[in-house]
Amino acid sequence: MNSGISRRNLVLFSLVVAIATPISVLSYQYSLSTSRQIEEISVGDIRSNADIQAHDIANSLSNKLADSVNIIEIIAGSPAIMQDDLERAKQLLDRAQESTAELVDFYMWLDRDGKMLWVSNINQTAQQQFANIDLSYRLYFSVPQETHQPYYSSVVESNDQVNRLYISHPILDRGSGGPETDQFDGIIVAAIRTDTLGAFLENQLSPNLESEVGLLDNTGIILYHAEEEYVGKNAFGVRFQSHIAAIDLELLRSMNNGLDDALAGRSGLQDIPVADDDTATFAYKPVILEGKQFGVLYILAPHTFAIDVAPLVEQQKNLSVALIIVVSGAALGAILIIFTWNKRLEETVKSRTTELSSANEQLMTHDKLQKEFINIAAHELRTPVQPLLGVAEMLEHQFDDGKRKEITITKPEVDMLLRNARRLLNLSSGLLEVSRIESNTLKLAKEPLDIKVKIETVVHDMQSILSPERNLKLRMENTAGPSHEPLLVNADRERIFEVISNLLANAIKFTPDGEIVIMLERGDENSIIVNIKDSGRGIDQDILPRLFTKFATNSETGTGLGLFISKSIIEAHGGKIWAKNNEGKRGATFSFSLPLIQSAKIE
Repeated sequence: MNSGISRRNLVLFSLVVAIATPISVLSYQYSLSTSRQIEEISVGDIRSNADIQAHDIANSLSNKLADSVNIIEIIAGSPAIMQDDLERAKQLLDRAQESTAELVDFYMWLDRDGKMLWVSNINQTAQQQFANIDLSYRLYFSVPQETHQPYYSSVVESNDQVNRLYISHPILDRGSGGPETDQFDGIIVAAIRTDTLGAFLENQLSPNLESEVGLLDNTGIILYHAEEEYVGKNAFGVRFQSHIAAIDLELLRSMNNGLDDALAGRSGLQDIPVADDDTATFAYKPVILEGKQFGVLYILAPHTFAIDVAPLVEQQKNLSVALIIVVSGAALGAILIIFTWNKRLEETVKSRTTELSSANEQLMTHDKLQKEFINIAAHELRTPVQPLLGVAEMLEHQFDDGKRKEITITKPEVDMLLRNARRLLNLSSGLLEVSRIESNTLKLAKEPLDIKVKIETVVHDMQSILSPERNLKLRMENTAGPSHEPLLVNADRERIFEVISNLLANAIKFTPDGEIVIMLERGDENSIIVNIKDSGRGIDQDILPRLFTKFATNSETGTGLGLFISKSIIEAHGGKIWAKNNEGKRGATFSFSLPLIQSAKIE
């Protein structure tokens, strides 16, 4: 009997082993396959994101550098520079410095002999120290002097022992005989510190992807590297090559091949070995500036996610080995644990993938918005420039036979010149305001202000410039309190004047006749509401949802920046601004609110 029981136990044991063993083996094989898939998914996401980041950062850098190139080109051809008007030129250079302070260290003006006339962003002591210093030996002066073309330098150690890049544009006195007769009259220079350039590149990196960024110029000189000692060195020189070779010879070969491709104008992506048998993705892109290759940007992204998954994969393997030994009813439970672990691994990868996808979408959205802003701004600048250029070319033709003739220009043509020049001025001022708003450098000089008196002043000024031929009236209503009682707000006088004038000017512009009413009323939570109600054509339904965004306009003469700037100013004062079409009537009403103060003295 005992022999029969033992025989049955042996059969049961054998049966359990026969069932459990293939199940365990199959489970083990399945875990290996799943682990490989998890690792491949993680690595694939890193490759994709490294490639996207390299592309987006290269484009972002190109756009930033192109802004500086456009600015120095505009300054080099400005009347202030051409007429050697130092005071006006100082203002141009200082304003350019303010608008591009994120990247540009300073702007500099050198005369035809290479002597410094002015440099922005340095104190008075430094100005006196460097005034009239001779920089004619610098390539950023001598090359434009010889070629009459813009110049982009590599790393230059400046007189203050700081590494910088220099972008220079020649100042040319245009001759009547074509480019051969152009006279060189100096240069305008934009200087960019390499550490500032590096900070800009590092800030562009996604926080959700551990990576390293580097930048080379078009000759292989390192413009930025995480280790500052290699900045200014040749990437193919002995020092940097020895540094990479000490890490891994295969890494050296792979990086050299990739950099050679990028310097030849090609983009690429490859996995390369790094220290301790780990791997990383090496993505490289050429940086294009003004249609020419400026340099090479690369991203080195370690496969950290795959490393994080490795311990879980190893646990899975150990568990599968244990299942082969376990030949009892626990085999079924072990199989269940395996699937549970697999599910957790998949959820971990899915969560990481979702985070990376979100970061990618943000990068692509930022790149798209930046391109749209540049395209619209360029279009708006081109509109007034074309008629100005047309009149200038017409005047130029009067000198075609080489003899000076009496210049004939009509009053409408002069009016057109002034109108488009003012439009250019307004647009540049608006763009500068937008730049300050988006860089959080908009400054307010707040003080107690009677908003009622300020509105009365603006209404009076606007009424006085209205043409008597227009059948349009401006009227003010005050339901916020007694007429003798001041309505005090803590505000910047100039900025609030800008908002009120802009809203009232818009109402006058779109109201050919009728009445415009400016109403003051009390709001909730001790605030004052200003309503500007017109009887014009109203707000286009296509424009209404994005009315206070940049370039939102359906007018042929407006830029759409005024309402965006007004909204930013009001919100900086702690208020709100909104607009709607009048119900059952023609026209629209623009409103804004500001918090009142209980008591204050008006200076």
